Amino acid sequence: MNLWRDIVDNLTDAIVVLSPQMSPQFANPAAETMLGASPVGEATVGELIRQNEWLARMVALCLASGQDLGDPESILAMAPRKLSVRAEVSPLRDEAGLTTGAIVLLHDLSHEKGAASAATTGDLNLRLSPAGLAHEVKNPLTGIKGAAELLAGMFPRDERGQQYCGVILDGVNRIASLVEQVLAVSGPQPLAQDDVNIHQVLHQALRLAGLFPQPPEGVVLIQDFDPSLPAVVGDEGALVRAFLNLIKNAAEAIGSSGTIRLHTRIETEFRMAAEGRRRQFLGVEVSDSGAGISEEQLSQLFTPFFTTKPAGTGLGLVLCQRIIALHGGRLWAQRGVVDRAKGNAASSDGMTFKAILPISLSSNS
Repeated sequence: MNLWRDIVDNLTDAIVVLSPQMSPQFANPAAETMLGASPVGEATVGELIRQNEWLARMVALCLASGQDLGDPESILAMAPRKLSVRAEVSPLRDEAGLTTGAIVLLHDLSHEKGAASAATTGDLNLRLSPAGLAHEVKNPLTGIKGAAELLAGMFPRDERGQQYCGVILDGVNRIASLVEQVLAVSGPQPLAQDDVNIHQVLHQALRLAGLFPQPPEGVVLIQDFDPSLPAVVGDEGALVRAFLNLIKNAAEAIGSSGTIRLHTRIETEFRMAAEGRRRQFLGVEVSDSGAGISEEQLSQLFTPFFTTKPAGTGLGLVLCQRIIALHGGRLWAQRGVVDRAKGNAASSDGMTFKAILPISLSSNS
């Protein structure tokens, strides 16, 4: 009897049904996650319509004409986030064929847009298979590295020759590391499905980053953890890798002095249906007191090969986002640092990366 409801609840596309007066009649869990509200009420829809005039026009035209409408790509604004989405609006008709509302479907294009942008900027290697990329790049690298090491051994007293060989070897190692990161982002990611303590993950990531149990002098580490959080389901090693990258980025942002803050809590606004039950999420925030980035840089932060670091590859955050997504969660960034002790007011400096992860179904029961 609830088959159609179960199908709609488990779709990854956001679906919102609006009345002719633009009041929400139904929203599936994917819509709640995209819009950051559970349930999706009048206030949320009001903000959605107010911030996205293009969507308001589509809904109004659909209700007036009874036609199906579509927009292949638009920016959906729901402060503080913006998403690239494909939008479709269809009339909801009753048995008599009368239009009684509008069905809005929103498909998140963020990941596809990032990959397409990289592919159309001349980087044709992204169109190779991961195995083909590894074969084509690693084989000549092995020869170059071996030749440089032989040359360095042949002229041990030639300082300039040693310097040039060092430059070659550093370049080879950098390219090899880049290939490994491309493979990690592009290749299949078989993940374990274990119950994982998120605080153990964060402590391990802090240890690997050299910040735990004692951070370096000048670095303030704040661990604002909720000790009652249930387990998440997933791969502990993969999660450690993702949060290690975020923590290392925070450490690089503050340099020799500054504050890094980790915050965990249960997320009340994100819920999703799974196996007939409403699945709950927990949130992890990694903040730093560094200089931050511009609004333009923020919009490109998860685009492959975009980086704000002089020696960065632009793949670390892409890999983090992929790992979190494969766990059924989301990762995004915002400028400033949220100080929850001061009424959630955000400072103008620094950065905050926020991940949400679904908790174990056994913890929901």
